[in-house]
Amino acid sequence: MTRPLVSIVTPSYNQAAFLADTLESVLAQDYPRIEYLVVDDGSTDGSVEIVERYADRLTWWARQENAGQVVALNRGFARASGELLGWINSDDTLLPGAVTTAVAALEANPDALLVYGDNVFIDERGDVVGPLPARAFDPPAMVRACDNHVPQPGALFRRRALDLAPLNERGYYFFDFEFVLQLSAHGAVVRIPQALGGYRLHPESKTAGAPLKKAADYLRVADEFFATRALPEHLRPHAAEGRATAYLRAAEYLYEGLDLPGARRRLFQALRVSPRRVLGSSGLLLKTLVPRSLVERLRRRRRAAAAA
Repeated sequence: MTRPLVSIVTPSYNQAAFLADTLESVLAQDYPRIEYLVVDDGSTDGSVEIVERYADRLTWWARQENAGQVVALNRGFARASGELLGWINSDDTLLPGAVTTAVAALEANPDALLVYGDNVFIDERGDVVGPLPARAFDPPAMVRACDNHVPQPGALFRRRALDLAPLNERGYYFFDFEFVLQLSAHGAVVRIPQALGGYRLHPESKTAGAPLKKAADYLRVADEFFATRALPEHLRPHAAEGRATAYLRAAEYLYEGLDLPGARRRLFQALRVSPRRVLGSSGLLLKTLVPRSLVERLRRRRRAAAAA
């Protein structure tokens, strides 16, 4: 029996320090039918030279002007031929056997649109530093907490999933969250109790950096997804709580990014939408009342103390 073709896309942007690890982790998979596509999103750090070294082992690659991760992904998927699709970011890795395991799960669950597994945290050298267990797929809880239970590295989905839930090119941090929530209206999403991917921790990752960009995406999700018909109907009873949580998280990231007035506005916005969800946030509100110059001074002292 011919196994289904799997297309893996890597969107690459200024992760030259980790890109070779990502490429090698895909090219070393033991699954017999993989096409691998890479889209460089205007990198300026030597990433293109790394991709060029692997060009003869890739199915296809291209370079584009910087347009964002989701634009790069959509370009790669438009070129892909596989029945099954997935992506791996240019600082993460697939663990050995991940694709074989994910394909087997999709074959065993014909109603599933997407399967995902656990991850492990890896450091800048690629060493495993701890587990990253996935949580059960629970869309109502995910909406209420504005929190994605589906780790992306190692996840695999059927081609028709993209037709049912196109990746939102306006998204920065939460486009995959929107994707899996929309899929919940159309079919099953299945968790595999096994580690499939390495999720890298480093200062330039989306998880660790860019607080103002993350705040903006929390606000986008609150206003453009949770508050509109884009949110599947069966999840709309949870939308108010989800919006309040998103405003609260945006306030936390705005405070981290030193936009103290913006943080206060979003806290009050969360309070208006769902007072119960904001209980316990008075400490953050008080911190936003401290002059910015003092906040900056305290942060410099903490950094100096940590470096000593």
